[in-house]
Amino acid sequence: MTEYSVDGMALDRDRMMILSLRPRFADAILSGVKTIELRRTEPKIRVPTLALIYASTPVRALLGTCVVTRVESGRLAALWQVHGAGSGLDHGEFLSYFEGVQAGTALSLAGPRRFSRPIPLGELRSRPKGFRPPQSFCYVDAETGNRLLQMAA
Repeated sequence: MTEYSVDGMALDRDRMMILSLRPRFADAILSGVKTIELRRTEPKIRVPTLALIYASTPVRALLGTCVVTRVESGRLAALWQVHGAGSGLDHGEFLSYFEGVQAGTALSLAGPRRFSRPIPLGELRSRPKGFRPPQSFCYVDAETGNRLLQMAA
């Protein structure tokens, strides 16, 4: 496995997370343009944590990784003011995404790395057996995460 660290801090070695994203957002993260991922639910992670980037339909593939360096939850107006510019959303998309909730979470992202080849869903489902992409995000233990990373090598 490739060693990952951010500003000299070692990653959480016990587990990783998989972020399921629309293809445009996955590409924006992996190109370094999108540095903030907004979520309605706060993930329970230690930072820094390695995140595997899965692009949903029509791509349906694991595309790369990034590192979640900070998790910040708060009221929507404050999240937009502080993190809106890095989110890849316009204000209307932001309001639509958070409709019905009063608070949200911003994940600060760094160190994006695109795999040399996408790993399609069919291949992911065969190794490790039963892989299912999350609706939003999920956690995987280090063994499963490392197997997924080895598929990209």
